[in-house]
This record gives sequence, C-alpha cells and structure tokens, in this order.
Amino acid sequence: MNRLLLVIFFLAAFGSFINAQQTLHGKIYDRITDSTLAGINIFNRTNRSFSVSAKDGSYSIAASEGDKIMFTASGFKTDSVIVTFSHLLTQYDVSLSVRYVSLSGITLNSSYQADSLERRNIYRYYFDSLKNITGGNRPTDGVGISISPLSYFSSKAKRQRELRKRLLKEERDSYIDRSFPPEWVERLTNLHGDSLRLFMYRYRPSYDFCRKTDRADMIVYISDKLKEFRKPKS
Repeated sequence: MNRLLLVIFFLAAFGSFINAQQTLHGKIYDRITDSTLAGINIFNRTNRSFSVSAKDGSYSIAASEGDKIMFTASGFKTDSVIVTFSHLLTQYDVSLSVRYVSLSGITLNSSYQADSLERRNIYRYYFDSLKNITGGNRPTDGVGISISPLSYFSSKAKRQRELRKRLLKEERDSYIDRSFPPEWVERLTNLHGDSLRLFMYRYRPSYDFCRKTDRADMIVYISDKLKEFRKPKS
C-alpha cells in the first residue's frame, strides 16, 4: 500500500513538474562577437505569444512541445526552433548571425526591404488581423458597428498592439539605418571611432526626413552637418 501511495505521489509530482516546464528560456547571442543581444523579438507561431529579450540577452516565452519559435531582429537573420521536451527542461541559447547585403559597393549590416518583408511574413497575423475597438465590424463590411471594449482592452489585445507598435518602430529604424549607414557616413566625413559615433547620434535624421530625401540630398545634409560638427565652439 505504501509503495502504491509512493508511486501515485511520484506520478503526481512528475506531472506537476512537466506542467511547470511549459516555458522556453535561455539567452540570445551575436554569433560573431558572442555578446548578448537585447531587444530581440521572440515569437511563438503556434500559440501566437511573444516576448522580447532583456538587457542581458535573456528571454522567456510560453511554449509546449512541437511549437515553432522564431527569433527576429532588424539586421539579423531569423532563427527558429521546434520545441522539444529537452528544450523545456534545460536552457535553450540562440546565436543570431548578422544579415549582410551589398549596396553601391558598400557592405551594410541590414536590409530594410529584406527585414520588412520578413517581418510582414512572420507577423502577418498582427499586421493584418489586429482588431480595433469595433472588433473589426464596420459599415463598409456590410454590418453595423459592434463595439467590443472587452476584447479591445484585454491583456492579450494590449500585448498584440504593443508588438505591432514595436514592429512598426523597427521598420522605421531600419529605414533610417539604410538611408544613413555608418559605413557610408564614415567614407563621406572621414570620421572614425568615437567621433563617428557621436556624429551619427547627434545628427541621426528622422524617418520622415529619410522618406522624402534621396541619396544626393542626403549627401548635402551630411556635408552641412559635418561643417556644424567641426565648427569650433565659441
């Protein structure tokens, strides 16, 4: 009888342990430098949950066996994994590779078009299916407006809007990086190291400015800002 109770207790404890392991966690690294990466998007395509890596590169996301997890970020190649039981028991670390593209003889570390298309494909659900407060029902849809405040203000809907906002910001930042790449600015200004980083930070253009500015006008912009940068302080 005691053995039977022991077996039952063991099975119950083991079952509780299994249920407690329904989280995939680990750290995300740069494959080349081996430094940890913060702000990486982690997306479970199976249950549509998402997370973002912390400052130290650590991450945690709800997952079960068989779920497909995507790791994405602007400028990096997307990585993915099919969750196994062993992944849930141990830490699963990820190493992301920089995405290199060529542009006018310069090698850049990101591609706005490639990153944007990849984001739109991976996160299509959030770009195309996110409902507003009307629940997606509008007069143009052939139905009356149906207000759905409970679904709109739910924690799940808030997280979905947060992710969509984050992805749109990444697209804007990626476009600015494409229009104002450090390798190209370095060649035009002959600035290096800390001076280049300071110039890039101080005169980083806005997304709207980049959208309406072609390469020739951007050269003029950089030239004008370089004069301002080098002007002695009075």
